[in-house]
Amino acid sequence: MKLLIRNLARTTTKQALQAMFESQGAVQSCTLILDKETGNSKGFGYIEMPRQGDAKAAMKTLNGKKVDGNKIRVKKAESKPNSGNHQNARLETNSTSKDPLHGVTLEMIVTLLVEKYGWKELGRQITIKCFTNDPSIVSSLKFLRKTPWARQKVETLYLQTKRPVNNIWPISQSRSK
Repeated sequence: MKLLIRNLARTTTKQALQAMFESQGAVQSCTLILDKETGNSKGFGYIEMPRQGDAKAAMKTLNGKKVDGNKIRVKKAESKPNSGNHQNARLETNSTSKDPLHGVTLEMIVTLLVEKYGWKELGRQITIKCFTNDPSIVSSLKFLRKTPWARQKVETLYLQTKRPVNNIWPISQSRSK
């Protein structure tokens, strides 16, 4: 049984997490989710325990326990829908959100804007070097993730295009053919 552990302190290590759950039974795997850029913990992880009884006992015993100053939450991990393209599944399942950007990644936004306007027009509308000097999706994403004011301008332009979120994938798929 796979368990989701949330509200972990950023200082909690994978070894400490695994040892905590091994006190409840055998642990098949332990995954601490790390930030790609910094390598630091994102504050959650997964434990897989081969025996369901041990996993249920671990949930009961460890849920709400203080670990490294944080009260952790332990629950059964829900499985993701397996529809081939996980991003399409996310867009469909999160359609009840009132946030117009819910489920839309920054990469999807930049890709769509480049396909719609091209780099030259995009650089004219939002004057930032990552769009005007040797532009690429990768360099733009790196800059926009670190610069909130620029990201907001890009998200605003995306929303002003009034293009429904569900139309992103057919465009990019038709271009690749």
